[in-house]
Amino acid sequence: MTAVTSKSRAESHNQLAIEQALSLCLRHQHPVTLLAMDVAEFENLRADIGEARMESLVSVMAEHLQQFKRCEDLLIINPDSHRMLVILPATDVQGGHQLARRLLARFDEDVIQLDEFQIEVSLRIALHGYETLEDADPSPLINATLALLDNTNPEESLVMSESARQAMARPHPHSTDTLAAGLLAKVRRKGDSGLLDTLKPALSRLPESERMKLVDHLLDLSTRLDSGLARH
Repeated sequence: MTAVTSKSRAESHNQLAIEQALSLCLRHQHPVTLLAMDVAEFENLRADIGEARMESLVSVMAEHLQQFKRCEDLLIINPDSHRMLVILPATDVQGGHQLARRLLARFDEDVIQLDEFQIEVSLRIALHGYETLEDADPSPLINATLALLDNTNPEESLVMSESARQAMARPHPHSTDTLAAGLLAKVRRKGDSGLLDTLKPALSRLPESERMKLVDHLLDLSTRLDSGLARH
């Protein structure tokens, strides 16, 4: 009998989680967006700090990413390539683009301390997604997203697939600024508790895909307001 390693168990769990998320999106005709991430000038940085610290750096970056993703989003780390993949089920490309911009801004502000090294990390993000899936096979989606990191200018911080570009070019009816203004107006009129009382019945009637889009907008609002949430 061959022992199952913890790495193979984790890969199997990741594969199952991805397939389940994509199957749900396919069944309910929800969009899906993927973000693939790596560190700019990876080889030079690894030469400076060493392979062991490189693994520690990616682990710290993953902890930061956990603060930005929702519970239903999938964060997968490839320990061999040091790349990270975030799968955003029921999230359109506009929502994925907002998250990518927040992550780039966050890592631009951070200095990560590892032993005697103070590391300013430049993140690279590839954005890919579909409004409607044709099947739930994750391999083409993942491979296409990762390929964007390999086949584009390494100095470009945010690269998008052709399908993502087309989705971003289409008019988006729900402006983040419009939503933010509406929420702020309700807070001023009713206060925090009144706002929650107003939102709960409406949220319960929204389709899950629309509810998740609203979460994206609220996260974006939190990072732009001078609040405690924006600093965590």
